Amino acid sequence: MYEDLKKTKLIVDLLRQTSNLQVVREFLKAKGVASSGNWDDIFSKRIEPAVAAYKITNADLIALLRSVEECGRQHIFLYTCPSSQAIELMERHRISGILKKRGQVDLLTHPRVLDQPQIPELADVRWDTADVDISVTIKEIESREFHYFIGTELHDGNIHKVYGRQFQRAVNVAKLHRDGLLEIRLASLANTSKYEAAIRRFWKQINDLIPLDGFTELSLSPAKDRLWVERVPLAKLIRYSDSTVRDDAGNVLRAAAGSDKDDLNHKVAVGQSLDFLLQTDKNAYCEGANIWFKKADGLSAESHVLLNGDSNEFALPANCSEADYNYVLSQLRYFNRRVP
Repeated sequence: MYEDLKKTKLIVDLLRQTSNLQVVREFLKAKGVASSGNWDDIFSKRIEPAVAAYKITNADLIALLRSVEECGRQHIFLYTCPSSQAIELMERHRISGILKKRGQVDLLTHPRVLDQPQIPELADVRWDTADVDISVTIKEIESREFHYFIGTELHDGNIHKVYGRQFQRAVNVAKLHRDGLLEIRLASLANTSKYEAAIRRFWKQINDLIPLDGFTELSLSPAKDRLWVERVPLAKLIRYSDSTVRDDAGNVLRAAAGSDKDDLNHKVAVGQSLDFLLQTDKNAYCEGANIWFKKADGLSAESHVLLNGDSNEFALPANCSEADYNYVLSQLRYFNRRVP
C-alpha cells in the first residue's frame, strides 16, 4: 500500500503541473468523492483516503493524467499515409513484437509515470478501439534543460553574463489514426520556434514503431485560406486576432487586431486589405493566422490556435482538455478538405 500511495502522490504532483484544480475536482465528483479544498487538501484529505478505501485507483488517476498532459501547450505537426499502410503499422501483433524486442512490452499494460527522466523515455503505448482499433498512441517523457538570463557579474575587470539553469518536464505524443493521419505533438519549446531538430529526435525514438518512410506532410494551407475567406459566415464560430497573406514574390501583408480580445471581423477596412491581395493575385495565399474557436457545444472554453510556422503545423499555446483538443483538430481537418 505504501508504494501505491507513493505512486499516487507522484501522479497528483504531475496533475498539479499539467492541469488545474477544477479538472481534478470534476474527476472526484464523478467518482463520488468529496472535492473541496486546495491542492494539498485534495491529495491528503480527498485522494489519498479514497485510494486507501479503493474508491479510486491509480489506474483511474493515470487515465486522468493522460487526458490532460497529452493535450495543449504543444506544437502539432500533421502527416499522412495511405489508410492500408496505417492499418498495417497499427497492428497489435506488430507493435507488441517491436516493444518486446525493445524490452518495453510492459508499456502495453503498465504505463510509466515519469517525472523528469535522465534521457527521453517511452511511457505509454495504447490503442483507442471501437469495433476495430481506430488509433494507436505512443507517448514519450523527456526532461528539457534551458537557460535564462540572471544578470551580470564583474570578475577581474571583466563583465560576465550569468545564466540560470532550469529543467522542464515535457510530454511528446505520436498518434496514428486508422485513416492515415499521424499527429506528432511536441511540448512547446521555451526558447525557439524551430522544431525540426525536436521532430527528428522524437521520430528517431519511435521510428521502428512508426517509420518515417511513407509519410508526407499534410499541409494546412487549404484550411488557412478557407478560414480567412469565410470569416464572415464563420463569425459565430471563430474570432480572428490576426492573419498574414503572402505572394510568390515574397511580399507579405499582415492584418492584426488591436489586441487578442478584438476581432478582425469588426475591423472591416483592415481585413479588406488582405482580401484585395488574395483577389488580385492568384498566387497569393494565407500564410498564417491567430484565431480563437469560440466556446460552443463541443468546447469547454474558448480555444486559442496558432496557424503559423510550417505548412503542416498548428499550435495550442494553453492547456486544454482532450475533448477540446479533438474539437480543434476535427475543425481544422474539416476546413482543410472543404471544397468551396
